[in-house]
Amino acid sequence: MKILVLGNGFDLAHKLPTKYPDFLEFGKRVFPVYENTEGRGVHLYQQEYLFDWDFNKEIKEKLENAYSSRRKITTKENVSQIETSDLKLNEMYTLIKDNIWIQYFLPIYADRKKNGKDGWIDFESEISEVIQSLDDDMHGLSQIYNIEDIVKDLSNDFLREMYSDYIDAVQPINPVDNGFSEGISFKEIRDKLLKDLNRLIKAFEIYLTEYVEKIDIEVISPDIEEIAATIYDDRGQKGILFSKVISFNYTNIYEQIYLRKYDVDCNDYVDYIHGKANANNTIDTNNMVLGIDEYLGKKKRNKYVEFITFKKFYQRIHKGTGCKYKEWTDTIKGDFADYQIELEKSKTEKNIMNLKATVNKLKKQYLNKHHVYIFGHSLDVTDKDILRDLILNDNVHTTIFYHDKDAMGQQIANLVKVIGQDELIRRTGGKDKLIEFKPQKPMKEIKES
Repeated sequence: MKILVLGNGFDLAHKLPTKYPDFLEFGKRVFPVYENTEGRGVHLYQQEYLFDWDFNKEIKEKLENAYSSRRKITTKENVSQIETSDLKLNEMYTLIKDNIWIQYFLPIYADRKKNGKDGWIDFESEISEVIQSLDDDMHGLSQIYNIEDIVKDLSNDFLREMYSDYIDAVQPINPVDNGFSEGISFKEIRDKLLKDLNRLIKAFEIYLTEYVEKIDIEVISPDIEEIAATIYDDRGQKGILFSKVISFNYTNIYEQIYLRKYDVDCNDYVDYIHGKANANNTIDTNNMVLGIDEYLGKKKRNKYVEFITFKKFYQRIHKGTGCKYKEWTDTIKGDFADYQIELEKSKTEKNIMNLKATVNKLKKQYLNKHHVYIFGHSLDVTDKDILRDLILNDNVHTTIFYHDKDAMGQQIANLVKVIGQDELIRRTGGKDKLIEFKPQKPMKEIKES
């Protein structure tokens, strides 16, 4: 069995703007489409927001066309607003407008960009910081609050400023009756954060399906092309073996480029661990996982579950994302168990030469069957459980592709966190090594493939 593991580096190798900063930059240019109401023409919009933006030409043209089609409408509530001919862009704007997470991300992103950090931002890390702070505020050392309790203070600067009117209002109105003005509860803040997270995820889905996935792909990976499908001829029986794929991406680019020409049911081969972007989804049917890792200790994680809906494991279960890979790893582990049984049986052979021949035969039969290929994945510890399930099998050979030496160095460091230093040394040494690092072949134009 061949299993191909794809990370975001796969999409980036195909020149697709799928990073979180790409989405934020796109969003920054969506706002003026709907908020420039002083009659500024499309040429000014193009000059101010698109001209110096190093981004995909097709996406820039779609934004320009949307701006050109602007018109004022009056809603049923008698509110005047702008809409465009791009219905999905209209929907996206309503999702990111007044979205607390967009309001939180943009200043952080701008500050890092200004300070020469390439404007990198990781949504999951930033979300985790906010949620952990709110959890800590509820379950502090001095006092523990219930989710329905009124918030007296917030440790996160952004949240404190956002809800300052409510927090500052929780003070005695009259010294005599000690009454309090209306505040805001932990539950209300949590629910707002969750609602806007779901709105953010849907906006990201629109960006991916309506803009990114519609970009004309011009390059292909020779490495992936070789792995995706293997043509075989076994005693006159010809056919194609397709690799199993574990995708940590939301996009369908692998299906689009490497499987579509074979006209196969991709659901049989591709497992979307974090869900799959689908243009027909609503906020409720969207199955994209965008959450945080567990941050509580073993005792607390089963006791304090007020913020469980933000966690990846919960979202995977609740949204019913891919878990076909478990069947694949069960097959791998089952084969190794069979090997051990047969190996134990062979030990009854008294002739040493026959024993060696039998052992070698068993090794060829059982230990060279399964291959894992990792492409465009940083091997970050956040995916530790899945990576260990794949790599830590003595009948699996793992090939890790790297973009350059710096990327390889980071992958090695991350892999130590995932499987441990001793396991890494054992599996990368000797003639029968089970892990190897391999440079990615240069991408080539599709017309050359």
